[in-house]
Amino acid sequence: MKRLFSIFLFLAAAITVAATLYIYNSAVGATDDAVSSAIDMERMERADSVICRAIAHREFPGAVLCVVKRADDARSRGDVLYLKAYGDMQLYSSRDTLSGDYRSEPISMREDAIFDLASLTKSVGTTLAFMHAMEEGYVTLNGKVKEYIPDFKAWDSIAPADEGKRRRKSEQPKVVERRDITIMQLLTHTSGMPAGVYVPRFMERFEGQQLSQEALVDSLENYLACEERRLFRPGSDMLYSCQNFILLQRIIERTTGESIDSYTTRHIFAPLGLKDTRWNPVGEQWQAQQRERVVPTEILADGTLLRGDVHDPLARIIMGGVSGNAGLFSTAQDLATIVSMIMNGGEVGDVRVLSEASIATMMRIPERYAAYGRALGWDGKSEVGGSVGDLMTPHNVIYHTGYTGTSLAIDMERGIAIILLTNRVHPDDGGSVGRTRNVVANIIMSAIN
Repeated sequence: MKRLFSIFLFLAAAITVAATLYIYNSAVGATDDAVSSAIDMERMERADSVICRAIAHREFPGAVLCVVKRADDARSRGDVLYLKAYGDMQLYSSRDTLSGDYRSEPISMREDAIFDLASLTKSVGTTLAFMHAMEEGYVTLNGKVKEYIPDFKAWDSIAPADEGKRRRKSEQPKVVERRDITIMQLLTHTSGMPAGVYVPRFMERFEGQQLSQEALVDSLENYLACEERRLFRPGSDMLYSCQNFILLQRIIERTTGESIDSYTTRHIFAPLGLKDTRWNPVGEQWQAQQRERVVPTEILADGTLLRGDVHDPLARIIMGGVSGNAGLFSTAQDLATIVSMIMNGGEVGDVRVLSEASIATMMRIPERYAAYGRALGWDGKSEVGGSVGDLMTPHNVIYHTGYTGTSLAIDMERGIAIILLTNRVHPDDGGSVGRTRNVVANIIMSAIN
């Protein structure tokens, strides 16, 4: 019976996918023949079947796949070789807290669906903003964090108590070594800052208080600067950390005098003509039609559905939805423009948002941290594989993933970008997309002519 049910689900997903097939040609004038000659459509059916199978196995409810080829003139918006929607953007609208039953309300996935990008925010939001701010002279890579955030403490190596005796409370520990954390170490996750902040415990310190959003954000900054542990000597190891990018956000905001959402919109998103990329899409600035395209994420313990509020609790509860680590929402089409800009060395058409030097610097793995494989704000492992696919060019790929099920990979040598957006956390944060992402990337790279 279970096998028959699985077959039924697979067939239903396949029918849905077939009904939603859509191949998008970019505004640079690509014809159907030109697109077809650049990618093997028959081989791409294998990618379709892999995604359909994952949906049937309930690894995620739906997905949007987009493959972008760098424009022949390396200036225009790239050719979108493949754009396709699969499955559903929503399965359930709520959950009864007493019975635990979900309220079924399916909504089909669409090509222009707006996804919670989760940690892709670090790459296409905070990192691009930082590179622009560096060009404007606000920040430097080797600058120390304490130069921008008052009272930001260094990492200290403390001498052990003499002869193993317990040090008295009044006795000051002896510092053997002290190292300041740099901005480059934040960008490469080699700072030694912990991975995240346990939100319920942090919020306990404000119990009974009515703090403004600004005061809450300032309190987090002060906590990271003065109280949070430093886990290892900066530059001696790598630990992926959301804290790093909240600190980067605060540095950008302090030096430019603008909130990060305002800064990225004014200098990156608006010049590129992006319409659906921003933090907090439930705000009044978005039209009802845009809000309807936002893909829901998790149904919370109280039974309510997150739709347009960032899934990441640190970004949602403490940072008010505008955070350097998560909170950005976007579509596959808008991301196609961003990757075109990166593959073109900082420009699209007549619009240049970053210099070629900034793009080259962003992509390069700093030599002193080469063992950890992190480019600036991106994963850039010299031996690719896993989340990014095994057939992409080693030493010339940057990529990033997001907790909600999103991913973006750019093969600079071949001029190919793969965008796979899923809603794996809907409805209960129980899905998985890692293997599907890898297999689909391999199929795509083998299908490129």
